[in-house]
Amino acid sequence: MSETEGVAVEVGGVTGGGVLGCPTTTTTHHHHQPQTKKRRASENGITTAEGEDNNEEKNGTAEKAKMDAKIDESYFASYSDIELHRTMIEDSVRTNAYQQAIFQNLDVSGKVVADVGCGTGILSMFCAQAGAKRVYAIEASKIAVHARQLVHANGLQDIITVLQGKAEEVELPEKVDVVVSEWMGYMLLYETMLPSVLYVRDKWLKPGGKMYPERAVLYMALGEAQWITKYEEGTYDFWVSLNHVYDLDMSLLADHAVSRYKDVVHVHMVAQEDVLSFPTAVCDLDLTTISVEALHKISCPFSLSSMGSRQLNSVVLWFDVFFPGGHKLSTSPDNEDTHWQNTVLPLATAPLRQDTQVSGQLTITQDLSNHRFLNVDLHYRVDGGDEITRTYKMDDNCNDNDF
Repeated sequence: MSETEGVAVEVGGVTGGGVLGCPTTTTTHHHHQPQTKKRRASENGITTAEGEDNNEEKNGTAEKAKMDAKIDESYFASYSDIELHRTMIEDSVRTNAYQQAIFQNLDVSGKVVADVGCGTGILSMFCAQAGAKRVYAIEASKIAVHARQLVHANGLQDIITVLQGKAEEVELPEKVDVVVSEWMGYMLLYETMLPSVLYVRDKWLKPGGKMYPERAVLYMALGEAQWITKYEEGTYDFWVSLNHVYDLDMSLLADHAVSRYKDVVHVHMVAQEDVLSFPTAVCDLDLTTISVEALHKISCPFSLSSMGSRQLNSVVLWFDVFFPGGHKLSTSPDNEDTHWQNTVLPLATAPLRQDTQVSGQLTITQDLSNHRFLNVDLHYRVDGGDEITRTYKMDDNCNDNDF
């Protein structure tokens, strides 16, 4: 869903309302205070002089608003695709986890529910089946038309009202007891839908109301992704082999191709045996209290100890979400595959021995040019050696399943 406006405050460490798991440094919150035009301009790479004409500032703000609107338009258009919804519903780990959490708790029965980003309306219909008194199904994309048809086809129109519009703009006729949403993206935070869910929470959830899910934890571990090694070997051999085929030396592109592959975030399943350390939590979000501002920058120090002698070539990330009543949805390599798969940050290959320490800092920030994208910065040392810095961008190119 669309991103809510908020001041882009830095949260040093993973801190701020409802974020657990990392040491607190400094946190600044300015609730419901819009960004200053000057800050917004400077954050987009535009140097703004003191005393600049106010009209220019307004124009800059208007341009940013237009750009954000185009980004949102494209984002919502993608969710109009039936095939995308099939992919999500077909993920039985995901769909069953929500169904069980909704059916096996008493939070929904007889209550008023908001479903944020309802898609086809399947979670709204689960809530109706579980005895909800009323459900407000909010959806900004054109799939809302089909959701409304499906609600009628299942005879649930007296319980479920489909509201087509952005979560920040729809008006509900009443406060709700429960907010349900499947907002998670790759690496938990990709797509930046959570701020929209929190907006609905803050505006429409009754005090003491329930969030489904109510907690989300992002984990990281050391990895040896076998497909990275296969790709490196295959692409290297290709460029070198051209010498034999065409009598031309193209081998200098081999190193470039390998390094290019390692600059991209990969969404890919990692085999359980290729996870080389116990995980550590990057962030632990209490979704009943977390603020939108705390999501702008999540930064966490880490220290991971390797298990056995292997070749480190990646950091692997996955997430778990928890529902009231203890139900959990996990995307861990230890569990059944989901459509989220795992997120892999490739590294320069380094040999590990038993208990080699890999320590550093992982920082995730929203991209300034497109609030749906993420920037990932990684600083790390292997056994106290030289610090290595890696920078990645999570954008539309991050989902590849070639290897």
